[in-house]
Amino acid sequence: MSQNAVQGISADTPLLQEFPPLLRNRNFFLLMSGYVVSVIGDRVHFLVMLELLCYVVLKRHVESAQHAAQLNLAMFLPFLLLAPLGGAISDRLPRRWVMISCDLVRSIIVIIARTVLLVAAYHSTLSTGVLLLMLFGSEIILSCFGEIFSPARAAIVPNLVHPKELLQANSFLSVAGTISTLLGFILGGLLLKFGLDMAMYVDAGTYCLSAFAVFSMRLRPGMDRPDPVRGVKHNSLFKELKVALGYLKVHKHPLQAILLELAFTTASAVILNCMPAIVTSRFGLSNSDFAYFLGVAGIGMIIGAVLVSRARNGIPKEIGIGWSTVAIGVGLLMAAWAAHWETFLVWLTVAAMFGAIMFITVDTLLQRVVPDYIRGRVMGARDLITTFGLLVPTVPIAFWRNVDSYIMNIIIGTGVVITVLGLGLLIIYYRRQPFPIASAVARRIVAIYMELCHRWRRGNACRIPVSGPAIVAANHGSTLDPLAVGIGSRRRLVRFLIAREYYDLPLLKHFFSALGFIPVDRFAPDTAGVQAAMRALKDGDVVGIFPEGDIGDGVELRTGKNSAAMLALATGAPVIPVYIAGTHRHESMKKDLLRPARVRVYYGAPLRFNGMSAQSKEAAVLDGVTDQIMGAIARLKMNADAAPADLSDKRC
Repeated sequence: MSQNAVQGISADTPLLQEFPPLLRNRNFFLLMSGYVVSVIGDRVHFLVMLELLCYVVLKRHVESAQHAAQLNLAMFLPFLLLAPLGGAISDRLPRRWVMISCDLVRSIIVIIARTVLLVAAYHSTLSTGVLLLMLFGSEIILSCFGEIFSPARAAIVPNLVHPKELLQANSFLSVAGTISTLLGFILGGLLLKFGLDMAMYVDAGTYCLSAFAVFSMRLRPGMDRPDPVRGVKHNSLFKELKVALGYLKVHKHPLQAILLELAFTTASAVILNCMPAIVTSRFGLSNSDFAYFLGVAGIGMIIGAVLVSRARNGIPKEIGIGWSTVAIGVGLLMAAWAAHWETFLVWLTVAAMFGAIMFITVDTLLQRVVPDYIRGRVMGARDLITTFGLLVPTVPIAFWRNVDSYIMNIIIGTGVVITVLGLGLLIIYYRRQPFPIASAVARRIVAIYMELCHRWRRGNACRIPVSGPAIVAANHGSTLDPLAVGIGSRRRLVRFLIAREYYDLPLLKHFFSALGFIPVDRFAPDTAGVQAAMRALKDGDVVGIFPEGDIGDGVELRTGKNSAAMLALATGAPVIPVYIAGTHRHESMKKDLLRPARVRVYYGAPLRFNGMSAQSKEAAVLDGVTDQIMGAIARLKMNADAAPADLSDKRC
C-alpha cells in the first residue's frame, strides 16, 4: 500500500456541482437510512432466530456458544458460495434496484417461513429434524439475498459522494450501523418480551422500510450502474469470480486491504460466537443480557467511527491500520483476563473502538482504489475471502460440544494473533517511511492533535523540496505555528529554532528533539541562532524561521528581520514562503495550545537568491531580500483571505 495516509482527492468545480456537501447529500442519507433500518432488522432477526432455535425447536433453556455458532454458520455460508454471483450482478444491473429487490424478497421470506415454522412448532405437527431443516434452510435463502445486497451497497457509495468525503461517508455509515446494532439488540430484547411473533413481523417490516428508503433516492441515469469497459466481455456469473481474483492478483493494494478485513472479521466472529457463553457461563448472568453486552460494546465502535469522521485530512496508515490492529489485540487479551464483567466490557469496548477505526480506514482505501467497472465483483470477492474469516472460528465452535470450557483460551489466542499481526504491520510501515521512528511517532502525535483540536489542513500543495537544504519562512502569530508548518511536509523534517527554556522542559525535551527543533539561547548574541541554523543547512536539512521575530497579533504582517535573508544568501538555500491562517490572537502559550482553531497552511513557490551571495553583507541587499520574502508571504495571505471556503469547511 502507499505510504501516504488514506486521504481525499482535491475538489474541482464539476465535482462540487455533481456531489453536494455530505451533510446535504439526499441520496447518501437515504442510503444510510435504509442501511440503519436494515441493520436494526438484522439484529432483531438474529435474536428471533436464536430464540426459535433454542426455545421453540430444541426446547432448551439456555443459549450456548455452539447454538450461536450454528446459527451464524447458516448466515455466513451463502456469503462463501454466492459472493461472485452478488458481485457480478451489481456490476451488470442497476445497483439501486438490486438492493430494493433483495429487501422485498427477504421481507416476504421472513413472513412466510417464520409463520409456518411457528405454527408447526406450537402444534407439534412436524419433527424436530424437519423444523431444523426449515429453520436453517430459510435462513440460508435469506442470507443468499443478503449476499447479493451487500456488494451492491458497498459499490454504490463512491458514486454518491465526493471522493474527498468518502472517508467521512464511511465513518457516518459505521456510526449509523453501530448505533443501529445497539438499538437493534435492545429493541429485539424488548420485542421478545412481548412475544416472538411480534419481533418476527417487526423484522420483516424493517426490510420493507429499507427498500422504500433506497427507492426514494434520486439518481441520474446510469449513476447506479457502472459504465461498460470497451472490449471487455461478460463471462458466466461464476466465472466473474476469476476476473475479480485476477484483478486482485495484479493489484496488491486492494488485496492487502481485503486480507486485513479478513483478520478483523475473524476476530469479530470469535466474539460473536463466544459471547453467549461468556455472559451465562463465565459471569453467571441471564440469557437476555447477551443482547445488552453486544449493544454496549457497540459504543466503542461509535467512538471509533466519530474519531475517523474528524480526520478530514485522512488517517495515517500506521495509526488507522497498524496501531489500531495492535490495540484490537491488546483489548481482546485484557478482556480475556478480566475477572469481572464490567472490566470485560470496558476492554471489549476499547477493542471495538479501534476495530472501527481499522475497518473504516481499510474499507475506504478499498473503495477508493478499485475502479467502478469492477468494484462490485471485487466487493463480492471481498465477501468471499472475509467469509473464510467468519467460518474459521465458527465451524469448530459449532461442532465442539464442550466448547464453553475453552472460551477464554480461544479469545486469548485470537488476541495474540491480532497483536502480532499489528506489530508486523508497524515494522513494515516504519521501515518504509522516510523519518526515524521517534520522529515519525512524534509527527503523528502532532498531526492527530492539530487535526482533531485545530482542524488543520494544507491550503495548497507543499512546496518544500524533497532533498537538499531549504529555508521555510512563515508569519508568526501563535505558538501553534511550528507544529502547523512541520506536519505539512510529508518527507522532510522542518527544524524550527526554539527558545532553549522551552526546549529544555522535562516532559517536552525528547519530543522537541524528535521533531528536529533547534534550541537557541534568546539572551545570547543575535547571530547564535543564525549560526545554529547555518550548521543545519550545511547538513542538508530544512530550517524553519519566522522573519517577523517574536509572536505577533496574527492579524497583520509585521516588518521582517534579516535573519532569513542572511541564511539564504550565505548558504544559497531556497526560501519557501509560508502563510499560516486561522490561529487566534496570541495571548499565552497555554491558550494557543488549548483553544480550538481552524488552521490552514499555504505554501509559496521557492525563492532563490544565489546570484546575490557576494553582496550578502550589504544592508541594502539584505533588506531587499527580506522585502521579497515578506512580499511573497503577503501575497499568500491575500490569496488565502480571498479564497472561498472549500468543501471540507462545510462539514460540521
